[in-house]
Amino acid sequence: MNNAKPQLLVVDDIRDWRTTISGILQDNGYQVDVAESLEKAIELLTVKIYDLALLDLRLDETNEENVDGLELAKVIKNRWSHVKVVMITGYGTPDILKQAMEPSVDGTRLVADYLPKDDTDKIVKTVQRVLSPK
Repeated sequence: MNNAKPQLLVVDDIRDWRTTISGILQDNGYQVDVAESLEKAIELLTVKIYDLALLDLRLDETNEENVDGLELAKVIKNRWSHVKVVMITGYGTPDILKQAMEPSVDGTRLVADYLPKDDTDKIVKTVQRVLSPK
């Protein structure tokens, strides 16, 4: 039986959110690394195997059009398809969330789920559900 802690990557440009979310997940038994940008996340993904990535939709709060989290989800699914992705956001529009959740031609979705980042209880429950064996 494998007792290793699941490896999570939290990607958010706001330090307070990274700290809050990673702390809560660590308190719940997960090994957590953090990244503040798409570039830093890709750097970490190339050197470590993660089970799940929690991605903020906007990785630049100063740019309302920014959806780097969605772009990062696409990179992860193309290069590290074993990594489950959960989108966390306070800005999700129906069009963007539909794009993230819509099944591709092979039946898989870009993200396993999406949720508001301020609902920390739901974040933990979602991570547990997404990582649980089917």
